[in-house]
Amino acid sequence: MTIFNFVYSYSIKDKCVDIINSYFGSDIELVNEEYIIPYDIKIKIENKIKQKFYRGKIFYWIIKTPDEINYALLDNSIGKTMPITYLVIFNNDLEVINSSIIKYREPYGGEVSGKKWLSQFNGMASESIYKFEKEIDGISGATLSVRSLTKGINKLSLLLPYVIDEYINQNYE
Repeated sequence: MTIFNFVYSYSIKDKCVDIINSYFGSDIELVNEEYIIPYDIKIKIENKIKQKFYRGKIFYWIIKTPDEINYALLDNSIGKTMPITYLVIFNNDLEVINSSIIKYREPYGGEVSGKKWLSQFNGMASESIYKFEKEIDGISGATLSVRSLTKGINKLSLLLPYVIDEYINQNYE
């Protein structure tokens, strides 16, 4: 029973922290916050990307290393019928440096969880062109998941400056 409770209590946030720690090592300071997306920003990004936000909020982490500040945003996008939960880590230049699938719920298309496929987003930023089958490779049998994640990561890259502004305004004014 104890093992079951441990496995069951291992949350999505815990997995995100594990991924962040494995990427940056232990010499970091993490600040975890919730960002409620203002309606006007939400509509603006949704209209540009042609994908709705799963909720009106996301969770994010400010990652302070000895040399810089990085950011991680957690969101969901709908695959065929179920949400795909993913974490995107951005550097101080607001470029993607890592992305991970936290929870994939569909019976097919889980190949989008592969590190090699996800690595093609590295170096992309809000002004990058996130085009499926041009800049972003497809995966046979996972077309809907690929399209959904591509748009989702693009959405987060557009949302990141607003998240940073709110964090700065809350903590440094």
